[in-house]
Amino acid sequence: MRVKKIIVLLLIVLLLLAALSLLFVNDCFYWAGMGAAYKSCDCAGIERELYDQTAADGPRKTVCLGIVQSTQCYQYMGGPAIECKGQ
Repeated sequence: MRVKKIIVLLLIVLLLLAALSLLFVNDCFYWAGMGAAYKSCDCAGIERELYDQTAADGPRKTVCLGIVQSTQCYQYMGGPAIECKGQ
């Protein structure tokens, strides 16, 4: 009986962690390179770099562990802002 309660408690904790990760883990900066559009955001939390393909290009993708306050999309690096569609 006690083992059942522990298993149920662990399942509840895992479901809670999964729900929190859906709410508080978001893509923040994404740049495809080669003149493609990119997106950046203002993260209220910790912004972590996921991967960097080449040192000269800079970070390719970051993740925000917290709340994304605002998102901006650009046509290309240093270019004009555009509407964020499906990004």
